Amino acid sequence: MVRRFTSVRARAALSAALAAAVVFGAGGWGVRDVVRDQRMTAAREEATRDAFSLTYSFESGVRPEGTDFSFAVVLADGRSAMVSGSIFGEDLDMPLAEFPPRVGWGIRTVRGKGRFVVGTTDVLPADQIKSLTGSGGQAAQRLTVYVLVSPADARTAVATIDRLLGWGLPVAVPFVGLIAWFVTGRALRPVEAIRAKMADISAHALDQRVPVPAIDDEITRLARTTNETLDRLEHAHHRQRHFVADASHELRTPLAGLRNSLEIALAYPERTDWPNTVATALADVDRLQRLAEDLLLLASPVPAASTASDLADIVEEQVAERAHTGDGPAFTAHTTGPALVRETETRLARIVRNLLDNAARHARTKVTATVAGTGTGTGTGTGTGTGGSVTLTVTDDGPGVLPEDRERIFERFVRLDDARTRADGGAGLGLTIVRDLVTGLGGTVRVTDGSTFVVTLPGDDT
Repeated sequence: MVRRFTSVRARAALSAALAAAVVFGAGGWGVRDVVRDQRMTAAREEATRDAFSLTYSFESGVRPEGTDFSFAVVLADGRSAMVSGSIFGEDLDMPLAEFPPRVGWGIRTVRGKGRFVVGTTDVLPADQIKSLTGSGGQAAQRLTVYVLVSPADARTAVATIDRLLGWGLPVAVPFVGLIAWFVTGRALRPVEAIRAKMADISAHALDQRVPVPAIDDEITRLARTTNETLDRLEHAHHRQRHFVADASHELRTPLAGLRNSLEIALAYPERTDWPNTVATALADVDRLQRLAEDLLLLASPVPAASTASDLADIVEEQVAERAHTGDGPAFTAHTTGPALVRETETRLARIVRNLLDNAARHARTKVTATVAGTGTGTGTGTGTGTGGSVTLTVTDDGPGVLPEDRERIFERFVRLDDARTRADGGAGLGLTIVRDLVTGLGGTVRVTDGSTFVVTLPGDDT
């Protein structure tokens, strides 16, 4: 139960209801104030017109009759000369302190009796004052007029809005929350379908995919991304299964040969050439050890190196070592200066060694390794290894790789011909390791003309 009220749907509905309460409440009070101000402004303008009309009548000597607005006329001594209508329900007598004589025009707030438009007439003759107000014995003087700014319309409008808010707000807020609950539920229905499908997918059913909604929206893109992720997982799972099967096969063959030779030697010890048997067993163990190291390297993540290494030095060192032994084809190195790559010497040396070993197996008489750097930092650019890229090229004079096999040779445990058999130690992982290490560095490796391998790595810009 608690989980239902903490769901995305419930939070969306609650947020919509709270937002509606704030908007409707604040908007209602804002409209209330605006309507009240407008009605009061209209009442003040009407009272001003009535006040001007009243003073004009007095100045013209015409006694106002039949007025429908509340007003009071005050003599110069503060006495009430004329009152029409009721002011907030009070009778005609008004305290002089609250309605004193004034000169000029303006708005005055009388304590407890609201607001009045206050105006004064010109100086009127005594006889005109007597005929207008009925008060004899008055000297010529000005009359002060108070016309009530009636708040009745404003109060009626505000009361109407209050009733609408009182009845409408409790209904509108839950209604908005209910609509948000319904709409969010419909919007999240595809998400629930994706979740349910993902819950059914296991390692034994990676071929299943989540449903993709027909509408092209965020949820549709989520479903497509999820299916793309499942595609990659399925591909990685299949590759892992093939890798495990191939690795088991590669390990089983030398183990079976080693076991067979040892069992025969133990069965016929008097006819066994023990030095040769031990040498053969050591060779098999050596192949197994190299294979185990290659598999471990492929399975291990490539950590980011903190320092840069000179690829040119590594190539020159390995070529010099092979030239010194004198075994196999002739090795030649061509470098134009330092070629810095942010990687450890061990991993760079593994890339170079695997490429040279592969070239040696296919070459007839010679292998050439070339290192060149295209820098973007200082100098002329060529051979600096500062920024830009570093290119390693290994070429042999062998028959080369056919175009249709130039991608397949980088797959695990792939051997294209008799030159790469288990007998000479090749397990089909050398070029796979090269591609994995180069790709982990953000570089590329490709075969160009069949017998030339080109490795491009990002140069170090520090």
